[in-house]
Amino acid sequence: MKYLCKVNSWWFLIAFILLLISVSPVMADSLQKTDSTAKEEPAAVTTVVMKKSEQEKILSRIRHKYSLKDAYAGSFTQKTTYTDSNETTLSTGRIWIQGPDKMRWEYQLPEKQLLVSDGQTLWYYTPDLNQVMVGKIKDIKEARVIVNLLAKLKSEPKNLKLRLSRKDNLVTVILLPLDGDKAPAFQNLKIIFAADTLMLLETRMEDLFANKIVISYKWKSGPDPILPAAHFSFIPPAGCDVMPLGQ
Repeated sequence: MKYLCKVNSWWFLIAFILLLISVSPVMADSLQKTDSTAKEEPAAVTTVVMKKSEQEKILSRIRHKYSLKDAYAGSFTQKTTYTDSNETTLSTGRIWIQGPDKMRWEYQLPEKQLLVSDGQTLWYYTPDLNQVMVGKIKDIKEARVIVNLLAKLKSEPKNLKLRLSRKDNLVTVILLPLDGDKAPAFQNLKIIFAADTLMLLETRMEDLFANKIVISYKWKSGPDPILPAAHFSFIPPAGCDVMPLGQ
């Protein structure tokens, strides 16, 4: 029976859906593994909470920016720290986003993988296994929670509590599940923007198993021309195993 690589399990990829709008040039390097006792980099967050009026103004700007049908291209670096093995892994690749709900993630290192969404369907393809996992966004709880999140970001999002803070040139949105949510999508999620442009710089998520996923982004000067629909869909190659996403 075929299994997906632990480093890039489908659940970690669902975290990417929260972006659904933008990013930039290829950074790629090689897979690195380090002991979790290594010094952590300082978090780009602040505990200073903004006034409600200023918070609503920034949230309105975020909703507007990420509702536009603009296309962007870029790169990402994903750092995943596992609590069970005390290991940290790095993954790199390219990304294309077209607002508000189309995306294409191409993992390049440590192995090639592909995540594509046309806004309704998700495809997760692993070339080495010749396997694709497919699912409808409406049928996946995590995707329903996160998809279009930025385009609909409100001070009181459904099933989540939100805190917003600003320091220097950074704006940080912190999302936490409500106490009564018996099946949360994550333990906490931090979304860090450039304060002036509201371009996404970093996301930090702690999943239900206390694994930590940090994704950093670099941007081209976009937006780019609107991309063809085929760029955000996937046709399985001959002989490819097709499996339901999330199983």
